[in-house]
Amino acid sequence: MNKEKILVLLDFDLYSPNIILRGAQLAKALNSDFEVLFLIESDRDNFDQPEIELAFAESKKLSKDLGASEFKIKEFRNHNRLVKFLEAFTRDMGFTQLVLAHVAESRWEEMIHGSFMNLLMKRMSFLELHFIPQDVAFPYEKLPYDKGVYAFLEPMGENEYYLTEHKTKTTVDDGVFFKESDTDFDNGVFLSFNEDKLFTSYQVRDSVATLKNKNVKLNEI
Repeated sequence: MNKEKILVLLDFDLYSPNIILRGAQLAKALNSDFEVLFLIESDRDNFDQPEIELAFAESKKLSKDLGASEFKIKEFRNHNRLVKFLEAFTRDMGFTQLVLAHVAESRWEEMIHGSFMNLLMKRMSFLELHFIPQDVAFPYEKLPYDKGVYAFLEPMGENEYYLTEHKTKTTVDDGVFFKESDTDFDNGVFLSFNEDKLFTSYQVRDSVATLKNKNVKLNEI
């Protein structure tokens, strides 16, 4: 590996799997490592929780599949503190490249608040910034699994559960199911996310989910 070090920056409101893909492609071109940092506001409504878990699970699995050396989640309260954190974090960790979503801002927003991109370039001149459009379709067909879908687990036996799209009174877990793309059966991986930012993974065969790893980090799944 050379001296280049890449950070892929994700945000729930601007989330796109293409950002991870572009970061992985850049890492391959530069023969370097890349890490993924997912940002989330600490005071978001619980109404968004299913979508947040879906984004967490998909980005985590995709990061692992594409070779990320680290996957971290960081909560923040406001954007001013966030920029200060990013400046210190990227500098202290020795990152040289930052890959993130392009933020579409109106001329009015730029006049009142200033451009977020210009602020980053001003505060982090030691980084090379790569802004990725959000509206480019992600090539799921090139991966061994389909786009994740929100799903639920119903109890069957010891460490075995039935995968379903509907929540009931007996539901024991909820999360994201990634179906293997080369099969017509419900085979794949089910990931659930807990409040401690850890994941539990299940191996799914014919809609039956078997517990594989409980409350583990990225590199343990």
